[in-house]
Amino acid sequence: MGLGIKIAIAAILFSIVSGGYFYIQALEGKLEAAKEVQVRMEGVITQQKMVMEQQTADMKKMQAINVEIADKVQQAQNDVNALNKKFQQRDLAMLAAKKPTEVETRANRGTRDALRCNELVTGSPLTPDELNRKVRNNICQDVIDSRIPRKKAPK
Repeated sequence: MGLGIKIAIAAILFSIVSGGYFYIQALEGKLEAAKEVQVRMEGVITQQKMVMEQQTADMKKMQAINVEIADKVQQAQNDVNALNKKFQQRDLAMLAAKKPTEVETRANRGTRDALRCNELVTGSPLTPDELNRKVRNNICQDVIDSRIPRKKAPK
């Protein structure tokens, strides 16, 4: 074989080896870029998981608050219904014809008691006399009684 053919074969082999080297370098660069993208994506996935967990916790908290509010609304509605029943039990027209002064006194006391009931139902605190059971409310004594803390029995 001639020297020219040997040089041509050597040049072809050198081109193949150098081309392979540069191709491998390019693949390594792409692999590094893919690793960086993967790390970023894992960070994004971790953040999304944290956000989803926080949203789940927030939804559970909102559900608990909604249940609590619904219970309070139901209790207030029960108190209103009890007050309405008490008002419906009174036949003031017949009594007013017989004893107008007594009806006026009762109406004034009932109005005062009913207004106090409305205050209690809307969150007003008990007065010291109510806490010590010195005052009786003929309209909603059960509301007052339910708000007085019970004393613990001695051990």
